[in-house]
Amino acid sequence: MIEMKNSRKHLRAHIANFVSVFLVFALGFVAALPESVQAQPHDTLLAAVDAVRAPGPNFGFEIDVTVPDGNKFSMNVLVKDQSKSLVRYVKPVTAEGRALLFVERNMWVYVPGTQRSLRISPQQQVLGGLASADIARVVFSLDYTLDKVIVQPDGRRLLTLTGVEGAASYARIDLLIEGKTPNPLSAVFYSASERKVKTAYFEAYSEVLGRQRPTVFRVVNHIDGDRETLMRYSNFVLKTTPDGWFQPAQLKRLQ
Repeated sequence: MIEMKNSRKHLRAHIANFVSVFLVFALGFVAALPESVQAQPHDTLLAAVDAVRAPGPNFGFEIDVTVPDGNKFSMNVLVKDQSKSLVRYVKPVTAEGRALLFVERNMWVYVPGTQRSLRISPQQQVLGGLASADIARVVFSLDYTLDKVIVQPDGRRLLTLTGVEGAASYARIDLLIEGKTPNPLSAVFYSASERKVKTAYFEAYSEVLGRQRPTVFRVVNHIDGDRETLMRYSNFVLKTTPDGWFQPAQLKRLQ
């Protein structure tokens, strides 16, 4: 009987020792992972993704857009506090003077020759397969919440974003990002009826303002026969634009 008790005591000690060693190994493995791969709160992770495309709360950049029929447009974009965007068309001559204004979740368009700016929906198509918000908004966290993160077998992470009711251009976005960084790779956009509207690819990563950022946004419009629209970003600069520029009544005066 004494021998059996000693045997059980030895077995329990052996198991406890094994568990301790396993926990030390497991915790050490997690600690050794890059910070970006370890579990992050959803709002923190989405903010990290946004920081890849937006170099700060106040900045400017240029966009060259090539639509499916081959026509090209150039625009200047100014962002303030991440929630305000002013897009001004500079080319071609026939589009020069047009402007899009995005303030919080409200959007206006100005067309030269009209008396005032017109209120539009962020979902409204403006160029090729691009909605107005695709051009004016460079972050997700203002209009979407991160509901789920799935780590794929290759380590990349699939983020499910749900649109804020009445604000987002799409009901859901499946956003694929890298495993070791928050760099976005692709995004699939869905309508409220779960129809796949478009797929976008974040390409041509280059060193921009201190980190790798995508400089090409390629959009495949599934509703329009998978035709592609290409957006090229350039000339990023950190700058603060006056508040007065982000007023609908001012768009005509900014021409």
